[in-house]
Amino acid sequence: MCCLVSGIATSTRYYSVTVIMRIGTKPIPLASAARSCRQPRGNYSWLESPARAISVVRSRRALACGIGSIAAKFPDQPFTSPVKGAADGKAKVKQLADAGVNIIKLIDQDQMTMEEVKAVVDEAHAHKLPVVAHAHRPEEIRRGLAAGVDCFEHTGLAAAPGYPDDILNALHERTAKMSLGPLFWCPTIEGFINYQSLIENPEPLDDPKNYDGVPPDIAADIKQSIAHPNQLAYYQITPLRAKTVAHKFKQLQDSGVVMLIGTDSGIPMKFHSQSTWHELDAWVNHLGVDSMTAIRAATYWPAVMMKVDKDYGSISEGKFADIIALRGDVLQHIDLLQRVDLIIKHGKRVK
Repeated sequence: MCCLVSGIATSTRYYSVTVIMRIGTKPIPLASAARSCRQPRGNYSWLESPARAISVVRSRRALACGIGSIAAKFPDQPFTSPVKGAADGKAKVKQLADAGVNIIKLIDQDQMTMEEVKAVVDEAHAHKLPVVAHAHRPEEIRRGLAAGVDCFEHTGLAAAPGYPDDILNALHERTAKMSLGPLFWCPTIEGFINYQSLIENPEPLDDPKNYDGVPPDIAADIKQSIAHPNQLAYYQITPLRAKTVAHKFKQLQDSGVVMLIGTDSGIPMKFHSQSTWHELDAWVNHLGVDSMTAIRAATYWPAVMMKVDKDYGSISEGKFADIIALRGDVLQHIDLLQRVDLIIKHGKRVK
């Protein structure tokens, strides 16, 4: 049996897994962008003082955009500039829209004024751009809902057992408004579910596929940085958070949001070659989502959220032929997606 899957998988870092990333004016392979193509929160070692910033990662097929309030002062550089006040936020969004981006990303919006958040969202929508917002803290979600963002990312709320009642009520109210269309949520959840097994058996970290296209010096740096998986400060409270994510996932399902497959690729121990199928596997085999729903959450619904479903997201006449094929019944064995036998991109076979 052969299974065909079409569309684009969403990701919190990159909105496709087969693209060429562009940093400034220098194109580099996506695989080698795992560490250098981060959202604005990536490297705090050079940050100086609180400021609002906007950051854009451009690619051949997809654009991931960030705009938010973070503990950082970014110097002027391509696609990175400070945002100060509502008027400036609108101007920066317009600048991005004029440059051709197709998503605006909000982070740490609970540290922005509500006027700034609303200005960013309204200006993005005026340019017909969807807005994706972080959901790490309750106030980020509240402000995102109040401003009318289109999608939230991450399960968030650290080790809290679940979402507060007022947020759940607000989600129920928002998803009941049919005229506004779906509210999307990308939980990026598998890292919590798989953390303990990865610590106990870190062999997947040595998979050569993790380093395809990565310059040797960068590959060596990555390997050294994760040489002791159980000692990474980044994951200090992950065991506590892992106990809460299944309940939070169920809360989101029950709220009526449309869930999207996405990853946190680029964080420590999270490689692009594994993360998408890991997320799909976690949904199906740990969280009880049926396989077709999970596949649609990785293909059709991300295309709808990013407003590109006219060209992507399903195998339909008139759309780009972006198709993968594999041997076996993926509806019964979702983990078969880790071994793709054929890839067709824009009608051309690349594998």
